[in-house]
Amino acid sequence: MSGGTGSVRAGAQEPVPEGGGEAPEDVRAPVDFDAFFTAHRPALLARAVMLCGSRQDAEDAVQDAFLAALENWDRISLYEQPNAWVSLVMRRRLWRALRLRLKIKRAALNVAQPRQALPEETEQARRVLTAMAALPPRQRMVLVMYGLYAMTHQEIADDLGIAASTARGNLRKGRDNLRRMLGLDPDPDPLGEVNLVGTGGPAPGDRLAAALSATESWLCSAFEEDEQAPRRARAGLAERQRKGTGRG
Repeated sequence: MSGGTGSVRAGAQEPVPEGGGEAPEDVRAPVDFDAFFTAHRPALLARAVMLCGSRQDAEDAVQDAFLAALENWDRISLYEQPNAWVSLVMRRRLWRALRLRLKIKRAALNVAQPRQALPEETEQARRVLTAMAALPPRQRMVLVMYGLYAMTHQEIADDLGIAASTARGNLRKGRDNLRRMLGLDPDPDPLGEVNLVGTGGPAPGDRLAAALSATESWLCSAFEEDEQAPRRARAGLAERQRKGTGRG
């Protein structure tokens, strides 16, 4: 099964979305948007599902992020990692929606099993997704940003507009809750994992982080195998762009 978006750091290295950021001085050839969209949508959608637990909410946020990129593609395509920009916009859309709603909508994921996935991989992925759906939204967001984006607590705090101590506390509670629901052994030293500086992210051999990563990979494979999804999603982007232009 294919992996997710990798260990892209999403803090200060990402350009500020919606109006900020400059193209790099060594101007590179623009990337074709359709090729970029097709290549990065499955992994971004998988990570969005991990962040919010609802496929519909995830698809809405991913669609919003790609639409923002499309409307600024002359500039965004020149970034070294345009996918990092789109990922940042997606996270902020989800966080804004979760704060307004206060509770995650418990919607069915409606994700088909990847053809190459073993039954035990599917069972484990669904267990992880079910357990994460029971977490408070902030704990869930912090868990994914730390475990999959490898962000430090300060980077998480800056991204969500909270204190670093709040990010740290939510990470510890989220990890404890998720570990308990999955039947994993508790950390011998709960505070040993929470460096406020440095590279961020879990240490090698972290079983909880491995479970999150495997679940993201499972989701990404499922979305990649839906061959009609990119065409439908791209058509939806074009329609939304057309309506937006018409309002102008």
